[in-house]
Amino acid sequence: MTTGIRQKSGAHNGGQLGSRIDKWVEKRLPPVEEATLSHRAIFVLPTRWGVGFVMLGGLIILTGINYQNSMILAVGFFLISIFVVNILIAYRNMSGLAIRFHRAASCFADELAGFEFLVTASEHGAAAVQLGWTPDSYVTLDLDQHGQRRAVIEYRCRKRGWLTPGRMLITSTYPMGLIRAWSWQDLNAKALVYPRPAPQPQFKWSASLAEGEGKGDSYMVGQEDFAGLRTYVPGEPLTRIAWKKYAQQGELYSKEFSQPELDPDWIDFDAYQGMETELRLSTLCAQILELEQKGTPYGLRMPGWACGPGSGLEHRNKCLTALAKYPDHV
Repeated sequence: MTTGIRQKSGAHNGGQLGSRIDKWVEKRLPPVEEATLSHRAIFVLPTRWGVGFVMLGGLIILTGINYQNSMILAVGFFLISIFVVNILIAYRNMSGLAIRFHRAASCFADELAGFEFLVTASEHGAAAVQLGWTPDSYVTLDLDQHGQRRAVIEYRCRKRGWLTPGRMLITSTYPMGLIRAWSWQDLNAKALVYPRPAPQPQFKWSASLAEGEGKGDSYMVGQEDFAGLRTYVPGEPLTRIAWKKYAQQGELYSKEFSQPELDPDWIDFDAYQGMETELRLSTLCAQILELEQKGTPYGLRMPGWACGPGSGLEHRNKCLTALAKYPDHV
């Protein structure tokens, strides 16, 4: 993830300057289990309101010098002093803040994962501190002296496996919005993402074959005897498409092959050979959820690994974890 410093420098799209800044930040703020913000980790810059404020103060001072008016000079220096005090308060507000990654619940792909952090304030307390990876996920906290709060930050999971969001922004514009103090911390946060459940393929036999020898028979997906045609499921290999049927009717059908019916208590990875891997895992995930909801004991067979029939939350999570980690599930 690109750091905030890189964004603020305007070096987008992986420029050389941005890469150097990222390396500098990685060296200055390496990943840690718990971060306590100090002068090495806190960066301070004026906001656009702060820039306008200090320019106004400078303009008033120049006016006072031009007209040699002590009252105007006093107002100008007063504004500048407010700006300087804001810098000190903004830094002090963030200084000593301790953040630690606590846990993250597993979720399914395309859902929001909730990352829970423990935030502890120093003897100064902290006000209006925001944490998050993207502006729409920021969580704002106010902490008393030595106070501790839990912050749950959501992050969109795009694909299965271990999700590591990377550096998180910790920022505040307290007290007047003139100064932004921030830090980027990598707290080794991660969450396990299960495959997105996909409905099992609904085999819709073509009309011509439904009236023939295949009508009424029960088939399992396999690679042995030709059994008929069914509607094409996106993700299946092109070699399975019945191109002659497509030339006749203009619709895509997949060739189906039969094999001996499997034990209904087992969900078998090999039962969907020929299907694209991610679609196969999503289909298995949907089967697990369906059987778990029905209270039917089930087992899961994966290449080089099997989990015997069972039910319950622990069994369900064990099976889903194997799907999430595939092919490193063994």
